[in-house]
Amino acid sequence: MPVRPRLKPIAVVRRPAEVILVGRAMQLTYLADPDGSVAALLQVLAQGAHPVAGLPAAMRERGFTVTEADMAAAVAALDEVGVLLRADTDAGLDPDTLRRHESNLRFYDLFAGLQRPGAAFHRAMRDADVLLLGAGGMGSGVLQSLVGLGAGRVRLVDFDVVEEKNLSRQFAYGRADVGRAKADAARDWAARYSPGTTAVEAVRERVADADTIRRLGAGASVVVCAIDSPNDVHLLVNEACFELGVPFVTGGLQYSTLFYWSVEPGVSPCRLCLELNRADEGAAQQVEQTVMMSADFVNRATGPVAQLLAGFVALEAGRYLTRTDPPVAAATYHTFDLADAMRMTVEPWPHNPGCPLC
Repeated sequence: MPVRPRLKPIAVVRRPAEVILVGRAMQLTYLADPDGSVAALLQVLAQGAHPVAGLPAAMRERGFTVTEADMAAAVAALDEVGVLLRADTDAGLDPDTLRRHESNLRFYDLFAGLQRPGAAFHRAMRDADVLLLGAGGMGSGVLQSLVGLGAGRVRLVDFDVVEEKNLSRQFAYGRADVGRAKADAARDWAARYSPGTTAVEAVRERVADADTIRRLGAGASVVVCAIDSPNDVHLLVNEACFELGVPFVTGGLQYSTLFYWSVEPGVSPCRLCLELNRADEGAAQQVEQTVMMSADFVNRATGPVAQLLAGFVALEAGRYLTRTDPPVAAATYHTFDLADAMRMTVEPWPHNPGCPLC
């Protein structure tokens, strides 16, 4: 069946001899329109009623004579700037899914086009298999987002139990869960919240080495690391994910700085690259230093902080799962300083030529 292009619900501004399309992130596209034919075409496309072959007849009804080749070129150009959808962008999704995931589908419209409809992004999320290490402040928040997005399966790994202090920032748990294994309580929350949406497998196990992560991550589409122990856990996940061939995303809070980043094996520099780069820089500086006092670990993650971090990490994981757009944090530290007016920094790190993984 021929594709029927439809204009996305964007603002269109008419000026003398030109039209302005206001697209993503206030992206402005200026189109010369001395005779009004472009404005007429946009009005036709907003209806989403015609395949390209039917556009010349629709334009004739508005007083313009164009060829099918003209229309094909115009549609291709508009699709290139990201302002067109397929009129049947949700085709193939059942009524329950359309109701349950309406806002998710409209989010995917931002990235959909004539070649890939919004429904395809949802199906990619539905087919996802996520290994989520940790069900604490960040991990439980990521789980909530994944369930909301309709991720197909989450293997949730955590060894801790719910404590009363967790209730200030871990909103998958209630007072009745205190003393229960976090993995079990979070699994039960998902089943109550949206039955039939996401299959959550609870694994009560401590992550101690790369072999454990490789075993737990077999078949995963992405790994989310929401644990901070052992101390070298990021390097362990990095090693395991390279062998598995799957990306991973992580984040955390260090003193007053919230951060997140990701690694895509074989594409981006890896976490080991960062460690090797730091070692090279330290050797080059040759500064003698001694740690006088080590900072004690204090969890300062309030509810809003945990939610903010979980949101950024879940969005990055979603980019890997659906490929709406390229991952923004691949080998790139994104930081937000909570005690410095939310100052944001974005710092990529390069490949290290001596990295044995890359």
